[in-house]
Amino acid sequence: MRLRHFAIALSLAAPVLAVAQATSAPAPAKIAPVVQLSVDVPPFYVAGASYGAPPQVAVDPLYDKLLASPRRADIQQAVVAIASKPELVKPDTLIVLAMRLYDVGLRDDAVFWYYAGRDRYLTMAQVLDMRSIQLMRSAEVTEAFLRAAGPAMDGYAYCSIAHQAEQEDRAIAWVATHPYKILGYTELPAATEDRNAALTDAVNHLRDASRKKKVLLAEPKTLADLEDARQRNHAHERYCW
Repeated sequence: MRLRHFAIALSLAAPVLAVAQATSAPAPAKIAPVVQLSVDVPPFYVAGASYGAPPQVAVDPLYDKLLASPRRADIQQAVVAIASKPELVKPDTLIVLAMRLYDVGLRDDAVFWYYAGRDRYLTMAQVLDMRSIQLMRSAEVTEAFLRAAGPAMDGYAYCSIAHQAEQEDRAIAWVATHPYKILGYTELPAATEDRNAALTDAVNHLRDASRKKKVLLAEPKTLADLEDARQRNHAHERYCW
Protein backbone atom coordinates (compact mmCIF):
# COMPACT_ATOMS: atom_id res chain seq x y z
CA MET A 1 0.00 0.00 0.00
CA ARG A 2 2.77 2.43 0.86
CA LEU A 3 4.42 1.79 -2.52
CA ARG A 4 1.12 2.36 -4.30
CA HIS A 5 0.59 5.72 -2.66
CA PHE A 6 4.12 6.88 -3.32
CA ALA A 7 3.64 5.83 -6.93
CA ILE A 8 0.75 8.30 -6.82
CA ALA A 9 3.13 10.85 -5.31
CA LEU A 10 5.62 10.42 -8.11
CA SER A 11 2.96 10.72 -10.80
CA LEU A 12 1.55 13.83 -9.16
CA ALA A 13 5.02 15.33 -8.87
CA ALA A 14 6.23 14.48 -12.40
CA PRO A 15 6.01 17.78 -14.29
CA VAL A 16 5.44 16.51 -17.82
CA LEU A 17 2.82 13.98 -16.73
CA ALA A 18 1.10 16.52 -14.53
CA VAL A 19 0.61 19.07 -17.29
CA ALA A 20 -0.14 16.39 -19.87
CA GLN A 21 -3.26 15.36 -17.98
CA ALA A 22 -4.81 18.81 -18.46
CA THR A 23 -6.56 17.66 -21.63
CA SER A 24 -6.20 14.84 -24.11
CA ALA A 25 -9.05 15.84 -26.40
CA PRO A 26 -8.71 18.21 -29.39
CA ALA A 27 -8.72 21.79 -28.19
CA PRO A 28 -11.60 24.11 -29.12
CA ALA A 29 -10.98 26.81 -31.71
CA LYS A 30 -10.72 29.48 -29.02
CA ILE A 31 -8.94 28.66 -25.77
CA ALA A 32 -10.56 30.30 -22.76
CA PRO A 33 -8.55 31.09 -19.65
CA VAL A 34 -9.53 28.98 -16.65
CA VAL A 35 -10.72 31.59 -14.18
CA GLN A 36 -12.97 29.34 -12.10
CA LEU A 37 -12.66 25.61 -11.45
CA SER A 38 -15.47 23.32 -12.55
CA VAL A 39 -14.79 20.57 -10.03
CA ASP A 40 -17.46 18.17 -8.82
CA VAL A 41 -16.75 15.60 -6.11
CA PRO A 42 -20.28 15.02 -4.84
CA PRO A 43 -21.56 15.19 -2.18
CA PHE A 44 -18.51 16.98 -0.79
CA TYR A 45 -18.04 19.66 -3.45
CA VAL A 46 -20.11 20.81 -6.41
CA ALA A 47 -18.95 23.82 -8.38
CA GLY A 48 -21.25 26.76 -9.01
CA ALA A 49 -23.38 26.48 -12.13
CA SER A 50 -22.13 29.77 -13.57
CA TYR A 51 -19.19 32.13 -13.22
CA GLY A 52 -19.13 33.68 -9.76
CA ALA A 53 -21.80 31.35 -8.42
CA PRO A 54 -20.77 29.84 -5.08
CA PRO A 55 -20.10 26.11 -4.86
CA GLN A 56 -21.77 23.63 -2.55
CA VAL A 57 -19.20 22.64 0.07
CA ALA A 58 -19.50 19.86 2.66
CA VAL A 59 -15.98 18.88 3.72
CA ASP A 60 -15.81 20.27 7.26
CA PRO A 61 -18.58 21.97 9.27
CA LEU A 62 -16.00 24.32 10.80
CA TYR A 63 -15.07 25.80 7.43
CA ASP A 64 -17.83 24.92 4.94
CA LYS A 65 -19.63 28.28 5.18
CA LEU A 66 -16.47 30.31 4.61
CA LEU A 67 -15.29 28.04 1.80
CA ALA A 68 -18.63 28.26 0.03
CA SER A 69 -18.64 32.06 0.07
CA PRO A 70 -18.13 33.99 -3.18
CA ARG A 71 -16.29 36.73 -1.23
CA ARG A 72 -12.49 36.81 -1.35
CA ALA A 73 -12.38 38.14 2.22
CA ASP A 74 -14.20 35.03 3.48
CA ILE A 75 -11.78 32.70 1.68
CA GLN A 76 -8.89 34.62 3.20
CA GLN A 77 -10.55 34.27 6.59
CA ALA A 78 -10.68 30.52 6.00
CA VAL A 79 -6.92 30.56 5.37
CA VAL A 80 -6.31 32.31 8.69
CA ALA A 81 -8.60 29.93 10.57
CA ILE A 82 -7.07 26.79 9.05
CA ALA A 83 -3.50 28.02 9.46
CA SER A 84 -4.10 28.82 13.14
CA LYS A 85 -5.15 25.25 14.03
CA PRO A 86 -3.87 22.97 11.27
CA GLU A 87 -3.34 19.71 13.15
CA LEU A 88 -6.82 18.27 12.49
CA VAL A 89 -7.57 19.76 9.07
CA LYS A 90 -8.29 17.03 6.53
CA PRO A 91 -6.39 16.90 3.24
CA ASP A 92 -9.75 17.31 1.46
CA THR A 93 -10.36 20.59 3.27
CA LEU A 94 -6.93 21.91 2.27
CA ILE A 95 -7.59 21.01 -1.37
CA VAL A 96 -11.00 22.70 -1.30
CA LEU A 97 -9.35 25.76 0.23
CA ALA A 98 -6.89 25.71 -2.68
CA MET A 99 -9.70 25.52 -5.23
CA ARG A 100 -11.56 28.42 -3.66
CA LEU A 101 -8.39 30.51 -3.54
CA TYR A 102 -7.98 29.83 -7.25
CA ASP A 103 -11.57 30.91 -7.89
CA VAL A 104 -11.09 34.27 -6.16
CA GLY A 105 -7.85 34.99 -7.99
CA LEU A 106 -5.31 34.11 -5.28
CA ARG A 107 -3.64 31.46 -7.36
CA ASP A 108 -0.18 31.48 -5.78
CA ASP A 109 -1.79 30.74 -2.42
CA ALA A 110 -3.96 28.12 -4.13
CA VAL A 111 -0.92 26.21 -5.37
CA PHE A 112 0.67 26.19 -1.92
CA TRP A 113 -2.44 24.83 -0.19
CA TYR A 114 -3.04 22.27 -2.93
CA TYR A 115 0.46 20.90 -2.45
CA ALA A 116 0.01 21.01 1.33
CA GLY A 117 -3.20 18.97 1.03
CA ARG A 118 -1.60 16.51 -1.37
CA ASP A 119 1.47 16.04 0.82
CA ARG A 120 -0.55 15.70 4.02
CA TYR A 121 -2.49 12.91 2.33
CA LEU A 122 0.69 11.21 1.13
CA THR A 123 2.17 11.22 4.62
CA MET A 124 -1.13 9.87 5.91
CA ALA A 125 -0.98 7.06 3.37
CA GLN A 126 2.55 6.17 4.47
CA VAL A 127 1.65 5.96 8.16
CA LEU A 128 -1.90 4.56 8.18
CA ASP A 129 -3.43 1.51 6.50
CA MET A 130 -5.62 3.18 3.88
CA ARG A 131 -7.05 -0.25 2.92
CA SER A 132 -8.84 -0.47 6.25
CA ILE A 133 -12.60 -0.08 6.38
CA GLN A 134 -12.18 3.09 8.47
CA LEU A 135 -9.99 4.81 5.90
CA MET A 136 -10.74 3.34 2.47
CA ARG A 137 -13.53 5.80 1.67
CA SER A 138 -11.42 8.72 2.85
CA ALA A 139 -8.65 7.66 0.48
CA GLU A 140 -11.05 7.42 -2.45
CA VAL A 141 -12.46 10.90 -1.82
CA THR A 142 -9.08 12.58 -1.39
CA GLU A 143 -7.70 10.97 -4.54
CA ALA A 144 -10.81 12.17 -6.41
CA PHE A 145 -10.10 15.73 -5.25
CA LEU A 146 -6.45 15.45 -6.25
CA ARG A 147 -7.32 14.21 -9.73
CA ALA A 148 -9.97 16.88 -10.22
CA ALA A 149 -7.96 19.87 -9.00
CA GLY A 150 -4.49 18.79 -10.09
CA PRO A 151 -4.53 19.83 -13.77
CA ALA A 152 -5.40 23.45 -13.02
CA MET A 153 -3.09 23.71 -10.01
CA ASP A 154 -0.10 22.31 -11.88
CA GLY A 155 -1.16 24.11 -15.05
CA TYR A 156 -0.76 27.42 -13.26
CA ALA A 157 2.17 26.39 -11.05
CA TYR A 158 4.39 25.49 -14.01
CA CYS A 159 3.96 28.91 -15.57
CA SER A 160 7.15 29.50 -13.56
CA ILE A 161 9.42 26.51 -12.88
CA ALA A 162 11.25 28.33 -10.09
CA HIS A 163 8.06 29.46 -8.38
CA GLN A 164 6.54 25.98 -8.63
CA ALA A 165 9.56 24.51 -6.88
CA GLU A 166 9.40 27.16 -4.18
CA GLN A 167 5.72 26.49 -3.47
CA GLU A 168 6.25 22.74 -3.40
CA ASP A 169 9.13 23.01 -0.94
CA ARG A 170 7.11 25.38 1.25
CA ALA A 171 4.29 22.84 1.33
CA ILE A 172 6.63 20.01 2.32
CA ALA A 173 8.03 22.16 5.13
CA TRP A 174 4.50 22.99 6.29
CA VAL A 175 3.50 19.33 6.37
CA ALA A 176 6.66 18.45 8.30
CA THR A 177 6.07 21.25 10.80
CA HIS A 178 2.36 20.48 11.23
CA PRO A 179 1.95 16.69 11.33
CA TYR A 180 -1.62 15.47 10.95
CA LYS A 181 -2.79 14.65 14.48
CA ILE A 182 -4.87 11.61 13.52
CA LEU A 183 -1.69 9.78 12.50
CA GLY A 184 -1.22 9.02 16.19
CA TYR A 185 -4.77 7.82 16.84
CA THR A 186 -4.43 4.20 17.92
CA GLU A 187 -8.00 3.38 16.86
CA LEU A 188 -6.90 3.90 13.27
CA PRO A 189 -4.88 0.95 11.90
CA ALA A 190 -1.27 1.72 11.05
CA ALA A 191 0.71 0.51 8.06
CA THR A 192 3.76 0.04 10.27
CA GLU A 193 4.61 -0.52 13.92
CA ASP A 194 6.59 2.72 14.23
CA ARG A 195 4.34 5.56 13.17
CA ASN A 196 6.87 8.28 13.91
CA ALA A 197 9.52 6.61 11.78
CA ALA A 198 7.00 6.15 8.97
CA LEU A 199 6.09 9.84 9.09
CA THR A 200 9.75 10.85 8.99
CA ASP A 201 10.27 8.49 6.07
CA ALA A 202 7.25 9.94 4.26
CA VAL A 203 8.53 13.51 4.57
CA ASN A 204 11.97 12.40 3.41
CA HIS A 205 10.36 10.73 0.37
CA LEU A 206 8.69 14.03 -0.52
CA ARG A 207 11.90 16.02 -0.08
CA ASP A 208 13.83 13.50 -2.15
CA ALA A 209 11.23 13.62 -4.94
CA SER A 210 11.43 17.42 -4.93
CA ARG A 211 15.24 17.36 -5.18
CA LYS A 212 15.16 14.84 -8.02
CA LYS A 213 12.61 16.91 -9.90
CA LYS A 214 14.79 20.02 -9.65
CA VAL A 215 17.69 18.06 -11.17
CA LEU A 216 15.41 16.73 -13.89
CA LEU A 217 14.08 20.16 -14.73
CA ALA A 218 17.60 21.54 -15.01
CA GLU A 219 18.07 19.38 -18.10
CA PRO A 220 17.28 21.12 -21.40
CA LYS A 221 15.51 18.07 -22.84
CA THR A 222 13.16 17.83 -19.87
CA LEU A 223 12.34 21.51 -20.14
CA ALA A 224 11.70 21.10 -23.86
CA ASP A 225 9.41 18.13 -23.22
CA LEU A 226 7.54 20.07 -20.57
CA GLU A 227 7.11 23.05 -22.85
CA ASP A 228 5.93 20.78 -25.67
CA ALA A 229 3.32 19.20 -23.40
CA ARG A 230 2.13 22.60 -22.26
CA GLN A 231 1.91 23.87 -25.83
CA ARG A 232 -0.12 20.85 -26.91
CA ASN A 233 -2.48 21.24 -23.98
CA HIS A 234 -2.69 25.04 -24.35
CA ALA A 235 -1.58 25.40 -20.74
CA HIS A 236 -0.23 28.91 -21.27
CA GLU A 237 -3.52 30.18 -22.65
CA ARG A 238 -5.53 28.41 -19.97
CA TYR A 239 -3.46 29.22 -16.91
CA CYS A 240 -0.67 31.78 -17.49
CA TRP A 241 -2.69 34.97 -17.50
